Amino acid sequence: MILFAAPHRFLFLVGIGQLTLSILWWSFALARLHPTGDMVGAVPIVLLHAPLLLYVALPPLFFGFLLTVFPRWMGYPDLTRRAYVPAGGGYAFAALASWLGLFTGGGVFLVVAFGAALLASLWGATLLLRVALRERRDGNGPTWHAWSILAAFGAAISGQIALLRFLVGLDLAQWFYATRIGLHLFLMPVFLTVCHRMLPFFAANAVQGYRPWRPIWLLGCIWVGMVLLTIGELLAMPVLRGTGAGSLTLMTSLALWKWWPRNAAPALLWVLVIGFAWTPIGYALAFLDSARVALGRAPDHALTIGFASSLIVAMVTRVTQGHSGRPLLLPFAGSIAFAGIQIAALARISAAVANEQAVFLILSSAIMALSLTPWAVRNTLIYMRARLDGKAG
Repeated sequence: MILFAAPHRFLFLVGIGQLTLSILWWSFALARLHPTGDMVGAVPIVLLHAPLLLYVALPPLFFGFLLTVFPRWMGYPDLTRRAYVPAGGGYAFAALASWLGLFTGGGVFLVVAFGAALLASLWGATLLLRVALRERRDGNGPTWHAWSILAAFGAAISGQIALLRFLVGLDLAQWFYATRIGLHLFLMPVFLTVCHRMLPFFAANAVQGYRPWRPIWLLGCIWVGMVLLTIGELLAMPVLRGTGAGSLTLMTSLALWKWWPRNAAPALLWVLVIGFAWTPIGYALAFLDSARVALGRAPDHALTIGFASSLIVAMVTRVTQGHSGRPLLLPFAGSIAFAGIQIAALARISAAVANEQAVFLILSSAIMALSLTPWAVRNTLIYMRARLDGKAG
């Protein structure tokens, strides 16, 4: 079946579908149109927004990319269907179970959904680990980008376990741990590691006279900053949080300056670079918030909507175009998605600064959902068809 011809097809299909539908669902929930009111079982729906995105919607997108590039980073053959299809199946099952929970109000479905997502995460991370260990056994490497991503998935597994404990025991401390770990030690490290590895590579192939810059010490410094920021948030230590956020602001600002194209560049690269520009903004907002400039959830959404969502459009589009035999160009649907994300990020930050005004919240979510829909539909149709160039995959 063509849908299983390459890791990215099925996993991207599950991921973009779940991402777009989750944001659409959140728009209705914000407008007080949720079918089960404000609760799913004993859990307030406001506490489900972040976990659903962090642990059900985004990981299949991660694995769709990583199960493709991990072997190639280390010079090994592509993975077989028997390896990657179970990961996609696990996340598809998790997505379906989550919707049963959201629309029936059955809390047990949420436990099943996040439990299935945990198993899929363990399966996918094990596949990645086996490739990395094979490299070490063969006396090569280490490929530090691979180990950085594996560390992020290790943190994610601890967050997923905490989330399941929250769903069973309703301990808010477990929910807080799961969401902060999910953001700062899972989502951000994965995206920043991929940027560190791929952005200079893409730019060097597309921009005349571009000199790639990706020192490993930068990746190490970013990890130190993320750990400090996370510990500061978990232990309610503003000084530690501010130290981590401040260092991350400096490191990502340096990276942005080094990676910025000085000559003409294609739109697909600019989407990646401009999306990355949200990173120092988000960490600068976190630094200000730790210094008692009350910004609410503005730092989180600069990083998740501004940076992460832009990177999803950039990277998923690039892989989808290239691995379907299409030119590496930004399609019109991708332009709409990217522009909508920028507006949604600004609206969400405005909501945070304005005491979470409902109109800004709904506007941000609705714009994002509507702008992602044409892009998601276009990509879905591509995944269901053979490559244009007749090649396998």
